[in-house]
Amino acid sequence: MLNVFSRFVAFLPLSWAMAFGRFIGWIWYHLVPFRRGLAMRNINRALGKEMSRKEQKKAIRELFSNFCMYIMEILRIPHMTLEENKKLVQIDNWEHVDAALERGKGVILVATHLDNVDIGGCSMAMRGAPIAVVVKEMGKTAEQFISSVRENTGVTIVSRKGTKNVIKELLAENKIVTLVIDQHLAKHRSIVCDFFGELAATTPAPARFAFETGATIIPAVISRKAKPGYHHVKVSPPFELETPYDDVDLNIRHNTERLNRIAEGWIRENPNQWWWFHKRWKVQDSPDGWDIPDSLRDRIPVNANES
Repeated sequence: MLNVFSRFVAFLPLSWAMAFGRFIGWIWYHLVPFRRGLAMRNINRALGKEMSRKEQKKAIRELFSNFCMYIMEILRIPHMTLEENKKLVQIDNWEHVDAALERGKGVILVATHLDNVDIGGCSMAMRGAPIAVVVKEMGKTAEQFISSVRENTGVTIVSRKGTKNVIKELLAENKIVTLVIDQHLAKHRSIVCDFFGELAATTPAPARFAFETGATIIPAVISRKAKPGYHHVKVSPPFELETPYDDVDLNIRHNTERLNRIAEGWIRENPNQWWWFHKRWKVQDSPDGWDIPDSLRDRIPVNANES
C-alpha cells in the first residue's frame, strides 16, 4: 500500500505534494491533535523563557505541517533522480568530511531530528558518500518501507541491537556512521545529561566511539528552506574532543554535554523544525532509578520522590 501511495505522491508536482502535506498537518494540529499537548509542553519547558506563548504555538503549528511535508518527501525519495536531489538538497562544507576520511579512521556524523534528517542522509548516499545510519525499530510496515528507501539510495542500515561491533567495523572500513543524539534512550544505552536545562537520557556513543577508534566527529544539520520541498545541509568543522579529566568516562560525559549544546543551538535557530513530540525528558519527569551525576542533581524536581 505504501509503495502505491509513494508512486502517487511522486507523480504529483512537488508544490502539490507539499501543499497536501501542509493540509494534512493542518488537520493533525487542529482536528486530530495527537501529541499536540506534549509538543506544547516540551517547547515551553525548553524555550519558555525565550519564546512567548504565541510564538510557541506558531512554531508547533508549523512543525506539524513541516512533519507532514517530511512524510511526503520520504514517499517521493524512491522515485527521485540524482539531478532532482541535487536541486532540492543543498549540501555545504562537505570538504570537512572528505578531509576526515583521508585520515582513514572513519567519520561519526552527529545529527538531530531537525527537519528531514532522512532526506539529508539519503542525499549524501545518492552522491556517493559511504554512509551508514543507526536506527531504531518502528512499526513493521513503516519500518520496512523506510528501510527500503534508505537502502535503495545507498545507505547502510545499522540496527540498535548489537551495534557496537558493527559500528567499529564500519569505522575501521573508513565509512561514515550517522548517530542521531536527541532521543530518549534506555538506561543501558545512555547517560544522564543536561538538555535545555533539564535531565535527559543521552547517547554517549559519538564521544565513546571517537575515543575508542580515533574516528572524527563531525556535526551536521539539515534545515528546511522557505521554498517548500527544498533543504539546506550544513556540515560543521570537526568536533575536537576535549580531555579535561584523567578518567575516560568523565571525558565522554564532558564531550557529550558539549554536543548537546550544539544540538540546542540548532534547535534554537529553527524551533519550528525540531520534533517536539518526542518524550525527550523522561528522566526529568521520573528520575528515580537513574544514575544522575552530582553536577546535575540540582535539576531533580523537589517533589520527584513524592508519591
